[in-house]
Amino acid sequence: MPKQKPVKYTSFPRGVLRLGVGCARGIRGDELLGLGRSDPYAKITFGSQENPLECTTKTDKNAGSNPYWGEWFTMPITVPNVVENNNLVVQIYNENHLRSDNQIGYSRIHNLGELVMGCEKYSTGEVWHIVYDPGTQLPRGEIMLSFRFEPMGDVEFEKWVNDQVTALTFQQPPTQASGYSHHLGMALTALRLSRAGRLGVGA
Repeated sequence: MPKQKPVKYTSFPRGVLRLGVGCARGIRGDELLGLGRSDPYAKITFGSQENPLECTTKTDKNAGSNPYWGEWFTMPITVPNVVENNNLVVQIYNENHLRSDNQIGYSRIHNLGELVMGCEKYSTGEVWHIVYDPGTQLPRGEIMLSFRFEPMGDVEFEKWVNDQVTALTFQQPPTQASGYSHHLGMALTALRLSRAGRLGVGA
């Protein structure tokens, strides 16, 4: 029997994406303005503008140009996921108390699904990505990101979603309330989209 060629994906199938936000280096925040060391956090947005998946890291207080977050986020992916919805944007902000948070920089990955699904075991490992200045669009440091994807069939995916909803409904919210809301909201969104897809209603 001839050996079958591996499937080449151009986007994510249904399953669970795990995103690791490690650290950044050389992003040069408020230090450039002589305002002291910045308090950076990262906001991640993935998917379509109509129904994006979003998560935010904790703030690394007084970290300056080299913050460390070391956080993992779980994003349920429903199918079919089109290439146009596979873009991921990471925005790094400086947390302020007396004025609005200012953006330090951003990093963008086009067609994340093709990138991750093209890796062995659907895992990128830790990779540095360039951070760009939002004003000049010039490089302004780097951020370390990791991606792992677990493909799932319809039954397995729905069981995973229901398990997440049950666990998050009955457990006590952790210290980071925003993290609790993120995971619960993502699980409920995934379940709604999963049911809509089976009923023939567009996701």
